[in-house]
Amino acid sequence: MPARALDETDRALIAALQTDARQSNQAIANALGVSEGTVRSRIRRLEEEGVVRITTIQNLAALGEQAAAYLWITCDRSRIDELGRRIAAEPGVGFAAATLGRADLLAIVFRESPGELVRFVDEVVKRLPGVVDVRTEPILEFVKNDVRWGLVGGGDGSRR
Repeated sequence: MPARALDETDRALIAALQTDARQSNQAIANALGVSEGTVRSRIRRLEEEGVVRITTIQNLAALGEQAAAYLWITCDRSRIDELGRRIAAEPGVGFAAATLGRADLLAIVFRESPGELVRFVDEVVKRLPGVVDVRTEPILEFVKNDVRWGLVGGGDGSRR
């Protein structure tokens, strides 16, 4: 959690970065009606507080042959935090979360091939102490992969 609540300028700044993180601080400042120094200091604070991380997002469809799957993991609930951290730390795990409902943990996993995906599930995940069951749902094709999905609203910072 951030050290303080996000205000409308923070939310607009995050939305601007999600639209194009390569645009200049001055361009963002002009669009938001604030100074370049305000943008620069807020980006630095948001990064330091762990609210944002500016990174490259790969185009999954352009990577060619690759295997991806949802892993629905049922586990000993007393070990859910430990298992979640261990699975999240594995290379190629793009998403991991504790859930309620059909399983205890959900992981989205990317591997170089279907064989590597099977190996990861059988030789890594299923062998973790506390894992009871793993249901694997392969992803056949990415129709949309918009990293702004975590926003409340329409991706423009609004709360629609």
